[in-house]
Parts: sequence; C-alpha cells; structure tokens
Amino acid sequence: MAEKPASLRPTRGDVYLVLALAGASMVFAILYNTTAYWPFKGPLWLICLASVLVTVPLLYRRRYPSQVAWIQATIFVTAQFLAIMEPGVTQIILFMGLYSVGAWQSNRRAAFVSRLLLCVGIFVYLLISMALQFEAIGDMTVLQFAAGSAVSFLINVAFFGGAWLFGNRAWNQRRLMDELRTANAEVRCQEQKLTRQALDLERVRIARELHDGIAHHITGVGIHAAAARRSLEKNPDKARESLKTIESSTRETVDELRALVYTLRDTDDLSTAEHNAKGNPSLGDIPELIDVSRRSGQRIEVLTIGQPRPLTPITEMSIYRVIQESLTNCRRYAGSYAEVEVRLRYGASELEIEISDSRSPGPPRKEPQFDPEPSADSAPEPALESDDERSGDVRTPKHTGLGLGIVGMRERMSALGGTLDAGPKSRGGWLVRAQIPYPQNITDSESAALPGADADADSSTAPTASTTPSTTASSTTESTAKA
Repeated sequence: MAEKPASLRPTRGDVYLVLALAGASMVFAILYNTTAYWPFKGPLWLICLASVLVTVPLLYRRRYPSQVAWIQATIFVTAQFLAIMEPGVTQIILFMGLYSVGAWQSNRRAAFVSRLLLCVGIFVYLLISMALQFEAIGDMTVLQFAAGSAVSFLINVAFFGGAWLFGNRAWNQRRLMDELRTANAEVRCQEQKLTRQALDLERVRIARELHDGIAHHITGVGIHAAAARRSLEKNPDKARESLKTIESSTRETVDELRALVYTLRDTDDLSTAEHNAKGNPSLGDIPELIDVSRRSGQRIEVLTIGQPRPLTPITEMSIYRVIQESLTNCRRYAGSYAEVEVRLRYGASELEIEISDSRSPGPPRKEPQFDPEPSADSAPEPALESDDERSGDVRTPKHTGLGLGIVGMRERMSALGGTLDAGPKSRGGWLVRAQIPYPQNITDSESAALPGADADADSSTAPTASTTPSTTASSTTESTAKA
C-alpha cells in the first residue's frame, strides 16, 4: 500500500504527543529522584535529557518507523546501563516505537524482521541485566530473584507483544480504509458517468419526442398554410378549412409541448401526473391521428389483421410514434394526396406494423411545394409539382431531411426488442415495417391458457378477416411482395 508523502509528515497531533510523553517522563524522573525510589547514577538534568531524547524520534514514526524504533531502543538501553533513564513512561514510549513499525512500515517483510530483531535485542538486554543483578542478589533468595525476573520478563512480553499485534491490526485497518476510499472513488466516478449517461439519454428522448410529435404537426401546418395562401382569394371556403386545420394542429402542438415540459419538472403533484399521462399517446389515439392526416388530403386505409392483444403503455406509445412519423414522411415526400396503407398484424408471438405509400391513381394532382430559393423582396410563392415528377423508387423532395426520423423509430423498436426496416418498394412508393415482440407477461399468460383458447381465438379473428376478404388477402399478398 503506497503512502502519500503528505500523510507521512509530522502533524500537530504528533507534536502534542511528543510533548506530553516527554513531559510525563520528566515528571516521573523528578518523582523517582526525589523519593529515591529508583537508583539513578546521574544528575537530574541528564535524566530529563534522556527522557526527551528517547521521545523526540516519535515525530518521524510514520516516515521512518523502523529507524525511529531502533534509535529509541538504543537510547533506552544505553541510558539504562548508565542508570539515567526512568523506567515508567519510557516503557510506553518504546511501545509507541514498536507499534509504529507494524502500523506504518510499507515493506511488511522488513517490518517483521525489524521487530523480530528489536525484540530479540531487548530480551538479550533483559537477560544481561538479570545476570548482573544476580551477582548483587543480597538478602534475596534464589526463588525470590527468579520470581521477580519472571515478572519483569512477562511485563516486557505483554508490552512488546501488544505493540506487535496492535501495529498489525492498525496496518490492516488502514489498508481496508484505503480500499474503501478507492471503491468509494470508483463508485462516485461511476455515478457521475451514469448521471451523464442518463442526461444524454434524456436529451435523446426529448429530441425524439419533439421530432416525432412536434414535427408531425409543423409539417401539416406548413402544407395547409401554403394551401390557404393560394386559395385565399379564389376559394375562401377551402382556405377557411385549411386555417381550421392549422388552428387544431397548433393547439395539439401546444398540448404536447406542455406535456413534455411537465415531464421535465421534478414535482409530485397530481396535475403533473395527469399531464404526464395525457402526454403519452396509445393505440386508442391512432384514429384521431388518421383523421388529422386525412384532412390534409391523404387517402389512408387502416387494416387490423388478427385478434388485438393488450400491450404495455410504452409499447403502444412507440407504435403510435412509428405510425405518426411514417405518415409525416409520406405527406412530406409522397405528397399530400398519396395513398397510404397502415396495417397492424397481430401474430403468434409479435406485432407487425406496416406503413406503405404509393402514387395515387388517375390524373396527376397539383400540390403546393416551397421554392428552394425564394426571392428576398417578396413572399415565397409555392411551386406546383405533379405526382409524375416524383419517381417510383427514389424520393427527390425539394427539402431533404436529416434522417433522424428513421433513426428514432429504430431506436424505439430496439429498446423494446424489436426491429424496423424502411426502404423503397419494387413497384414504387415507400414501406416501413416494424416488428415488436409481445411483452413477457402476455406471452406467459397465453402459453398457460387451455388448448381450446387458440381455437376460440382463431374463430374470433375469422369475422374480422371475413368482413373484407378481398382486401385482407390482397394486403397480405402485397405486403409480402413489397418486402
């Protein structure tokens, strides 16, 4: 575990610790000298100096733990032989030195060897000291001397053994704290990345909603505004109808913008929830969408094949957006009077949506188109372009899109585990086909149903197909050929 240089410098707490231990050692030395409890052989100032010298190295116990412990042990043993070291607080000072080796020595092998040699040296000193004391045993018996030596030996074992164990424990705790700090930094970094990713995804979602919803209405507004301007003098009724369509489209645009703004607000009000729910379209809103497109001149035929099944709200909204974007593209590129077919085919395991357009039969019809380069001193006059000017396979609109619509539709389908294909048809026109698997809960409930349920479902779908037998059969054949 690498240590930062700043964490190894002496701190204010280290200074206070050294001053406290040095002062306590000098106080004990003065008391021992005054009461003659310990036989000193030097002057009091020298004893106090020895107490200070053995304590000061603790300032560097983090940066040089082994060196500090050996310096303290050398000063302590030398002063003991000279009988100028008090035996009380200095034991705690030696304990701190040996503890620092275990707690701060980054090289663990060096820490083990250093402490082992230091403990061996201390106990060799104890044996020599006991041998010297045995020569001056005096009135004590051998048993009393052995008991006293054993007490001194056990006290030193407890001191240095405790310093060894507590030092290792401090090292392990510091290593654990370092791992926790690293993990916490990684979690915070990951949290920031996820936050940025969530913001990016939200921006993409908002951009997609704006493109799919607002662009649909704005495209219709532009077409009807051009038609109203052209027919304002010659056909006021037609202009009035176009202006009504513009009014309804702009109101719907404002409602969708308001719903989108409410989703961005961080509130839990009931009104916010109501606006959020209102702003999510579903399959029930498709007839209204078709009616709006039909008012712009499009001839749209809607076919539902198979028995409709319940879908999740996000699935219904994605289907709605795909149909909405496809109708917008049909009106923009195929023209307002193109023939459009919308098919919803409920299969065994997935729902298939097809939106195809083709050139309308009969004589070419005029449509308003904006000039690419209008004059600066006059309002842009709409140019007339017939359906014959548009090729069957290649679309050549006066204004080209950015291709974000198809990308957004593919993203929606991919998020639901589905696919989307878009491209020209062999006989002219454009085809968008999306396939979405049913939600897992619906699939599980149907697989657990009785075998007779499939027969009932087939019999229930028969009337739907029989109502328009020729249309359904031709639609199925045509969609297969167009693919």
